[in-house]
Amino acid sequence: MALADQGSFGRAADAVHLSQPALSRSIDSLEELLGARLVDRAYGRVHFTAAGELVLARARELVAGMHQVKHDLALLKGLAIGTLNVGLGPFAAGMLGRPVIAQLLQRQPQLKVRFEVGDANSLCEQLHQRQIELFIADTRELKKQPGLAIKKLPNLAVSLFVVEGHPLLSRGAAMSLDEAMEFPMASPQLPAAVTAMFDALTKRSDREVFNVQCDDLSTLLHFAATAQAVVLAPDLAVEATSAVPLVRLPVKKLSAMHTHYSLVMQANRTLSPAALAFSRLSQQMMGPAAKRSAT
Repeated sequence: MALADQGSFGRAADAVHLSQPALSRSIDSLEELLGARLVDRAYGRVHFTAAGELVLARARELVAGMHQVKHDLALLKGLAIGTLNVGLGPFAAGMLGRPVIAQLLQRQPQLKVRFEVGDANSLCEQLHQRQIELFIADTRELKKQPGLAIKKLPNLAVSLFVVEGHPLLSRGAAMSLDEAMEFPMASPQLPAAVTAMFDALTKRSDREVFNVQCDDLSTLLHFAATAQAVVLAPDLAVEATSAVPLVRLPVKKLSAMHTHYSLVMQANRTLSPAALAFSRLSQQMMGPAAKRSAT
């Protein structure tokens, strides 16, 4: 390429910071390697043979391709291009996934995003199949598996909520769980330990404590607004998602509850720039959120 651009071995050698003999040896070596004459030398001028013109064209393509690779890598690191494949637990999706992904898309509107919502075990299976790069979910019942890197995230308060003006609120002080169960009670699929804790607080045997279970937060909040349901949800998820005013319902003997979210990825996998950005932003948002939740 330097020979073509400069027209002589002397100027080409200067352009690529070699001595003229060194450049000549390089061209000779290339001709020997390819088994073809590339350059005719006559009276200090350079003339490319047909083989030389072919090699020159391919050389320009290779160099242009390398420049494009460097450019694309820079875009990838800056999230101007690339794909984000992540998973989120049901409540983590509404409370954390939506605002984090919204921020990423505001910064980089060309980023391709795909996120799956599910329980920790199903997301873990997708992780091993490399369908997603990482996920955030309640990991208390995640089956122990080798090759996982699990980073515990800050705890967020979880409460029982009812719509403003709910009949239970007129009773004033904290009530028993049995009294709350006079109304529908809705929750996501709960870990066995949490279900056992609630079962220990009720004397009723005619129904489960939470007779409505759904992993879609918006649906649970809709039941609270339209069916006077008592809903179990993270405080900040309700604040971020509910379109109607909901208030905490005090229940006797019910100890403080909180989330057990973790960031899960494969231990030996290098995350894409988009996944790294998602992970960092999620952790940044969870820290202040946990402090607000505690207060």
